[in-house]
Amino acid sequence: MSTIKVDTIKNRGNAINLPNNFKIGGNSIIQGYTASGTEPSSPATGDFWWDSSNDKLYRYINGEFKELTLVAATDILWGGDRGVFAGGQTDSLAVTNTIDYMDITSASNAQDFGNLTASKRYLSGASSTSRGLVLGGYSTSGSGLNVIEYVTIASPGNGTDFGDLNAQGYYVYSCSDGTKAFTFGGYSSPNILNNIQQRVIATTGNASDFGNLSTYAYVGASCSDTTRAVHAHGRTRTSPSSGTLAYSNTMEYITTANAGNATDFGDTTTARGELAACSDYTRGVFAGGYNNTVGRYDIIDYITIQTTGNATDFGDLISDRYRLGGASNKTRGVFGGGNTTSGNSKVNSVEYVTIQTPGNATDLADLSTAVQALTAFAGNPS
Repeated sequence: MSTIKVDTIKNRGNAINLPNNFKIGGNSIIQGYTASGTEPSSPATGDFWWDSSNDKLYRYINGEFKELTLVAATDILWGGDRGVFAGGQTDSLAVTNTIDYMDITSASNAQDFGNLTASKRYLSGASSTSRGLVLGGYSTSGSGLNVIEYVTIASPGNGTDFGDLNAQGYYVYSCSDGTKAFTFGGYSSPNILNNIQQRVIATTGNASDFGNLSTYAYVGASCSDTTRAVHAHGRTRTSPSSGTLAYSNTMEYITTANAGNATDFGDTTTARGELAACSDYTRGVFAGGYNNTVGRYDIIDYITIQTTGNATDFGDLISDRYRLGGASNKTRGVFGGGNTTSGNSKVNSVEYVTIQTPGNATDLADLSTAVQALTAFAGNPS
């Protein structure tokens, strides 16, 4: 270790030359700066690059240039204007690997994005603004999957292997704080799960344990802001493989920065499962669902994510539906696909709400096919 002690520095008219520089943790305290239209070669940790072709500023961190941006208080880090819908079961009862994408801000129908690595339904999704994860699912051969795959939201293409969940699971539900994806409960035959799993979205690899729900739950829905994730249980029982199954209105939350068990949040307006959720920077919205007493629901209810308490009525979907997918940008929530009361048929319609303005959903666009048991997430188109 080197030690330097300075009592006095006098200006003699010439700059002091330190040929080896000062270093902290092996890295120079002097950071380079490059302004160019192409990425600099051989950068050092901490170097800045002004991308003059696109007017963007980057800093070299952890082996790559990361864009430096200002985030408004109303921006979200887990969504964006491009909605992505993946997988599911079509009206012909075929399980699909199709991925669609659409512009959440406009009434334009979905376009082909690519394909998942395999056809699956009852899968789950979460995203940052740039990368979407598809987690778990139920295969065409009739078994649960532990596969996680990802897509780059701005670049249509096929899914790529990311890693694995801790257990083969379907009917799992996920959300993201923009940095990590969190997956709650699920079903791994013959057991219902109570575990909460986490995974950093930017780095491929397997999920790790975060904590547990207070009960064993599946077919729920999850939403989040930058610090808290809230999960509506869906259907529960008190042990993994025995006991009475019941539809639940319970919600629990976690603080995303601190691994640990979930804490009671409040209740949704109605006990139901197979619903969808999305969120903006403060509010979570839950839509649709099913229970075996009433059947399908058109209910939309909402919560303020940082304020524990019961959900409040928001409005209604255009029609009763369940097994739908939900995603959002910073102002709109969209809900696509699902199963309706009309002859047990699947739908391809996408409806939207303005998350800060309670009211009924409005028709927006159509997916490429009628589909249920799909997943959805959103991010930036560029």
